[in-house]
Amino acid sequence: MATPYSDVIDVFLGKITDYDLPKFTDLEKNEIVFGFMKSACTKFKRVCLVDLYDRNETLQEFNVDLDDEIIDIIAETMIVEWLNPKVLSSENLKNCLSTKDYNQYSPANLLKESRETLKMCKSESTKLINNYSFANADFTKLGG
Repeated sequence: MATPYSDVIDVFLGKITDYDLPKFTDLEKNEIVFGFMKSACTKFKRVCLVDLYDRNETLQEFNVDLDDEIIDIIAETMIVEWLNPKVLSSENLKNCLSTKDYNQYSPANLLKESRETLKMCKSESTKLINNYSFANADFTKLGG
């Protein structure tokens, strides 16, 4: 069987609020979100029981069945990929260099909170991948 990319992307989009994505055309939005998904799959591929590279780009689907757990891990890791450019943006750097006279909030605190959010999301993604790895590990191959 196969799992359409839309199954993974819908879970990802259900977990975030992004007011910029609707500004893009459907083609642009798909390219952006697909980039997050590809990067997330790369980070999860070493421990995933299915081959996340076994995909059909034309049909936009994985050629294998992804269960809900795998889809959720990919979506959580996509959140990290989505947050990274937001936290590491030049706009945040500009805000930190601005004077407080022009801002009603502290840019340094905004950047700090953004970093903390990214750190929390990375931690959650790593935890899910580790839990998946331990739950599906073949311990019979160890030192015996």
